Amino acid sequence: MNAAKRPESRSILVVRYRFIGDTILTVPFLRNLRAAYPDARISVLVGPKSGEVLEGCPYVDELITYDTTRFHKYDSGKGKTRSFLSYVLQLRKQKFDTVYLLKRSFSSAALAFLIGARRRVGYGTEGRDFLLTDSVPWRKDIHEVDSLLSVLTAVGIPIDDGHLEAFPSAAEIAEVEAIEPRLQAAAGKSSGFVLIHAAAAHPDKLYPLDKWVPLVKRLREELRLEPVFSGDSQDIELYKNLAQMCGLENPISLAGRLSLRQSMALYSRMNLAVCVDSGPAHLASAAGVPTVALFGPTDPVRWRPYGPMHAAVYKEELACRPCHYHKTCQDRECLTDLSPDFVFEKCLNVYAGVPRG
Repeated sequence: MNAAKRPESRSILVVRYRFIGDTILTVPFLRNLRAAYPDARISVLVGPKSGEVLEGCPYVDELITYDTTRFHKYDSGKGKTRSFLSYVLQLRKQKFDTVYLLKRSFSSAALAFLIGARRRVGYGTEGRDFLLTDSVPWRKDIHEVDSLLSVLTAVGIPIDDGHLEAFPSAAEIAEVEAIEPRLQAAAGKSSGFVLIHAAAAHPDKLYPLDKWVPLVKRLREELRLEPVFSGDSQDIELYKNLAQMCGLENPISLAGRLSLRQSMALYSRMNLAVCVDSGPAHLASAAGVPTVALFGPTDPVRWRPYGPMHAAVYKEELACRPCHYHKTCQDRECLTDLSPDFVFEKCLNVYAGVPRG
């Protein structure tokens, strides 16, 4: 691929209706795309919930909600779902000349073809090469951010840098501080806050609560960071149990109390984040918070918090990992045998790499 293949574009559609973490990882792609096309109109096709993380993104002119299925708890829209055909008809009217397919499904390529876009750039997966004008190899041995950026380089668009960004507003930060006033200043003897995100949609990603307990205690006592729990309403009981096990009498738990946008604002107020492999790990790292993510069955090469100030923690010696949920074990040793002391040392290294305050 070379610069001669670079599309001449005035109206661009980026297709990325995925989950929360996948969507925030699109920001470096969008920033470099905008740099290449400062005067083009750039629209992004996003999921009904996950698309909220791109609100306020300065590299995008329009977010278009794509709501045809609801199969994930973090990505459900309001009202009735819409048909695939209704989106074809809507998008044809907007006359996009270039579509970048960051989804790897056959249906997304069919959508790009049916709306009449002259250039259709995307991964050559799912037998859809014939629907694309520019087929890009999909590599699973690099980080997802780098994979997305490879779609641009494949058509001669230069990459400046790949750093992540998040866009919570001052009003959203104020809303969170009004909901939990203790966030306005360090609580008690604490010098700051550590986000603890222990919840995951897939149970195989969970780090055992009895392992969290010594880790939370050391973060609180040795680094003087007050734990802040985040999650969905269905995670409230999990954090109640964890707080009791840690001996926290009045914990800062915002599980079920915040919108997605307010959660992003919350993460921007943290001094450190410790999360299971999840969307919040990516949101926290995008907000510039030093982030440690715990990995079990999934691949940290592809999904670690992106950037040099973050760390992925996993048992490197296990030959069975990453198994991608095709378990050959009985007890998830990748996480159940992951030492809290080892995790704390990683937290200490990450936290020491930034100014404390």
